[in-house]
Amino acid sequence: MTEQITKLAEVFSHFPGIGQKQARRFVYFLLGQNPAFIKTLTGEIESLKKSAKICLDCQRFFFHSGQKKTCPICEDNSRQNILMIVSRDLDVENIERAGEFKGKYFVLGGVVPILEKQPEKKIRISSLLQYLEKLGREKKLTEIILATDFNPEGENTAEFVKTKIEPLAKKYNFKISSLGKGLSLGTELEYSDPETIKNALKNRV
Repeated sequence: MTEQITKLAEVFSHFPGIGQKQARRFVYFLLGQNPAFIKTLTGEIESLKKSAKICLDCQRFFFHSGQKKTCPICEDNSRQNILMIVSRDLDVENIERAGEFKGKYFVLGGVVPILEKQPEKKIRISSLLQYLEKLGREKKLTEIILATDFNPEGENTAEFVKTKIEPLAKKYNFKISSLGKGLSLGTELEYSDPETIKNALKNRV
């Protein structure tokens, strides 16, 4: 029994922001639930993985029962030719809730830690460069907004991405900007309120 608890707690400890103590609380919570709850939980997790797709363009998760390879945002031709680069899918959700940004996105899928020796393995930089080439050739890009977290790792990620995309910016003549005033030091986009995001967008530099 103890071994099973430890194994499942180890699984939960891989969740963002979850330590060993909280992971074990999750295990004991599940032990106290009835079989119907456990069945529903496992069923929803399996369904989530089966129905989720990664957009061929922006690399974010989306859900569609058909054969579509791109998400609704990427397929929306009314969107502006501005691309916002973010670290996580949750950042896209939060920015969309603010209702200020009308462009498209690219999800890096992580951040580049400071002093990382192989930064290209931490984020989807190769996919990003391919996507920018495509947008550049189609003349569907006027600006890129680097919207990583305003903390050391986020700033390091933005700097790495900027150095990689600058040659394409010159080649296809698009602007590179960053979120401006409105986000305080240490801020993660995931937890920023809509008004803060609006101000950061309006004052981007």
